Amino acid sequence: MPTSLENTIRGITKENLLEQIPVEKILKPKGFYETIAIDVLAVLSSIWVGYACSVFLETGAVLDFSISIFPFLVLTSFETVFIKSLLRRSLVLLLETAILLSFFYQSSAIYLLTAGSAFLFFSLAGEILSRSLILTSIEVNFLKFTSPVFKKTITGLVLFTIIIFVPKWNDKNVFISPAAFGGVFVWASGIAQNFYPEIHFNSTVDDLAKEITRYQLTGSDYYANLPAAAQKSIFDSTLPQISDRLKQVLGGNLLGGEKISDVLYKIILNSLNTWRSDFGIWFVIAWIAVVFLTSRTIGAFIWWIAALIALLIYQFLIALNFAAIKEESVTKESLVFP
Repeated sequence: MPTSLENTIRGITKENLLEQIPVEKILKPKGFYETIAIDVLAVLSSIWVGYACSVFLETGAVLDFSISIFPFLVLTSFETVFIKSLLRRSLVLLLETAILLSFFYQSSAIYLLTAGSAFLFFSLAGEILSRSLILTSIEVNFLKFTSPVFKKTITGLVLFTIIIFVPKWNDKNVFISPAAFGGVFVWASGIAQNFYPEIHFNSTVDDLAKEITRYQLTGSDYYANLPAAAQKSIFDSTLPQISDRLKQVLGGNLLGGEKISDVLYKIILNSLNTWRSDFGIWFVIAWIAVVFLTSRTIGAFIWWIAALIALLIYQFLIALNFAAIKEESVTKESLVFP
């Protein structure tokens, strides 16, 4: 029979085990609510991306679409490093894919299936690659761990957008609508204006000719030292020459009041339709490749910025003790020759 001392020790141990371990900690692991919050935010961010993508394809709001991608990528990276279960992450990705497709429910089923499969495939590939780095690395390196998932997710989004837009292609709308082209042109002209602040490229043909004429003349010391009346005379005599030359470059038969974006769109549209009729399916393949490579290059800048934003937020969460880095001793098998 156990002695009184043994009974006392057992009683103390039993009492300590029951009192020191709350039931909630047994049923819910550490980070239970935090990981659920990350899942919910990731799903909500996919709603924003889907909506912004649909608006971009209709109106050309490229800036809004780009901005919506940042929180989606940041939360995707947090899903990778904080959600340990790949199965759980896969279920979240399935839900995100369904949400993206829901904004294009009127499209053909084959395009929806292809676009959704492309996005899901590349997203899962990024998850697997990132998680393999996490499992095989000794130290925690956030940028290294999340780099594959950033790249693959951007690739999936680019393919998703291209595939969804394919059925919209017709003689008046070659892979990009006039509104979408106008949005991209406004964005590109804003970048060009940083190098040439005197010239507003997002204007009419006549206005652009005036600004080019003024830009060329004001760069001359001789012109700058002339009286105002002489400057006006030279400007008035030079403007028709530059205006005619600009109209010839843009295709001729222009009245001058056309917007530059509309003129460029018509030039590109006519060229693409001509190439499509001449080369058929090979042109389609080449055009998809060009659009993909261009979008993927722009996407590289987006994911780099998103990675830096995610890193700053990650460091902030570590400082707030939202998450912590701990050391683990791991027993590992290896294959060697005897």
